[in-house]
Amino acid sequence: MSHFLRSLGIAIFIAAAVQSFTVGVLAPKLPREVIRPGVQDLRTLSLPVAKLIQLTNADGSITVNVNVPDAGAIEVTADIRAYTQSYEKQALAEQYVRTLVKVEESPDAVTILTEPEERPDTVDLRVDYSLKVPEGTNIRLVGTNGNVWIEKGCGEITVAGNNTDIEILGAEGPVTAKSTNGRVRVYDAQAATTLETVNGSIYASVPSGTLKARTTNGHVYATLTDTKVESCDLTVMNGGITLVMPEGSSARVDATTGRGTVKCDLPLGQAQDGSRQRELHGLLGTGDGRLSLNTLNGDIWITRSTT
Repeated sequence: MSHFLRSLGIAIFIAAAVQSFTVGVLAPKLPREVIRPGVQDLRTLSLPVAKLIQLTNADGSITVNVNVPDAGAIEVTADIRAYTQSYEKQALAEQYVRTLVKVEESPDAVTILTEPEERPDTVDLRVDYSLKVPEGTNIRLVGTNGNVWIEKGCGEITVAGNNTDIEILGAEGPVTAKSTNGRVRVYDAQAATTLETVNGSIYASVPSGTLKARTTNGHVYATLTDTKVESCDLTVMNGGITLVMPEGSSARVDATTGRGTVKCDLPLGQAQDGSRQRELHGLLGTGDGRLSLNTLNGDIWITRSTT
């Protein structure tokens, strides 16, 4: 009986400890999206057309759609949700929400600052944006926690995020997209394209201009859809590189891996000793462009397009 009571006491103690940790320590740190927000507000703004729209948003997603070319305004919708750790703090959250979304206008740019004032420690916030902009509008987005998606038809695009997946379609101008923890996808970019992440893979498709992509932990999958691409610089620390190129491409190829192999399916002229599987240097065609592919831990594969 004493052994049973001792075991029962230990079990009760463990259960109480787990409950105390869950309620007192873990629960306050869980994302507030699992509960109903203390304060919720939906803002709609109609802003004058400008060459550039800038948006800073610490927590929340951003979606950019392109309106018809003669649209007379930039339409903005902000879905605001504020969370508090106790009912007593709700009034503070309501007061803080009223300060959100500051707009500054100039002849060349419209700037949206989500949080012009410092956020109280007891308030968690998420603001999801939906933007509709005229075709050709330049976009500059800065965020910390939240994904970004931009529709085809925008001009020059710059995106900087932290915990951010980024997807950009058919940009008509240069693209710069950087994240710390997140994947980066850019398709049919028409000009110079610079992509960077630390923990995540990069997917890119470009018909012209230049491509520069770098990740630490992840893979790079790049497709050159035309022979007009001037240079392609791909760098990975822990991961592989796959480069797809069309027939008739012309470039100087320099590919190196520290721990892996390099494979090229396209005919390579003036190639160095092929017995060195970790390096490949040579010419495709007349060597007009430049391909630089480097990884420390991973394989490199240069292959031809099937379309």
